[in-house]
Amino acid sequence: MTSYHNSKPSDSFSTSFIVTAAPRFAGRVASLSRGAALLGICTLFIVLCFPPAAQAGGTWRSGWFGDIQLGGGMIDSNPSGLEVFDDAEKRDRLGDEGSDVSEGFPLIGGEIGYGFESAGTMVSAGGGMEDPWRVSIGQRVGGWGIVSLSAFYEEKEVWENPYLTGVDRDETDAESFGYGLDWDNVLNTGIGIFFRRMEIDVDWDLIGDIAPELRRDGADTTLGIRYTWNLGAGGVLSGGIGYILIDRDGEANSGHGYAAELNHMLEWGRFSFATGLELVARVFDETHPVFNEKREEATFTVSETVSFAEPFGLEHAYLFGVAAYSETVADIAFFEGDAFILGAGVGYRF
Repeated sequence: MTSYHNSKPSDSFSTSFIVTAAPRFAGRVASLSRGAALLGICTLFIVLCFPPAAQAGGTWRSGWFGDIQLGGGMIDSNPSGLEVFDDAEKRDRLGDEGSDVSEGFPLIGGEIGYGFESAGTMVSAGGGMEDPWRVSIGQRVGGWGIVSLSAFYEEKEVWENPYLTGVDRDETDAESFGYGLDWDNVLNTGIGIFFRRMEIDVDWDLIGDIAPELRRDGADTTLGIRYTWNLGAGGVLSGGIGYILIDRDGEANSGHGYAAELNHMLEWGRFSFATGLELVARVFDETHPVFNEKREEATFTVSETVSFAEPFGLEHAYLFGVAAYSETVADIAFFEGDAFILGAGVGYRF
């Protein structure tokens, strides 16, 4: 009978299971990555500050433009068994609830670009701690809308074998790279269509070598649609839905999912308020060999970002604060977790 969690492989055993690393998907800094809940929250936070349409070229801008954010935050989390935290290396039993952890982290994000008015072309690059590094080029196509092509890169930390018990687990890097295609304001309707494909490669996927059905290399593909409503004095409301195809080398880590999000942005004098709601549900194809049942899980995230423009009379500068909560519920307790985050900082937009 195969043991996935009772003992930790020796160094000589570990070195026999090296998986060649290749650039991964979209660009979080590995040394700062702290688990899926933190990733989801900070990604949503940065998306609120840099709306997806603007990143992909859906909002046209001429000449030079940019946005830089620097700040810090604190996360209080009860992490799932998959999430990497400094104080979560060891679990005595797979069925145990994770210990509460708290730690600080930097909030860093940025974007810079240039719009060629005569050609109708806009190029941009950006990213941040929890946002993929990306390069995008967008083109206005008459009354058809704006078509954009993007490339992404991301790196984060995962456990070599998440299911080890009784000993400290070791971290390894997971890299992703991918591409995306956006068609915004389709035929001047306000509708946007987007496509993403991310190739994932785990450096030391020890659990995948022990149990091939748990291999984590592969690709995630997302196809979705979004729409934006201008509410006048009530702000701007945007919503989107998507289908996610999870295609990994391990059948127990393959499946599909659905995502829905709703964002509201409101300006009131020098204040701006951005509220975000996101729900992602995933269903996996095959029985998980460690728990002998299939994985089904859903993650809900809610966030609020408040910014204040031109503090102390500083033109183009702004202060921001963010609060967010994320929770994952699953039919297998090992994959459940939650996190609360508070952060603040300063930004400069031109």
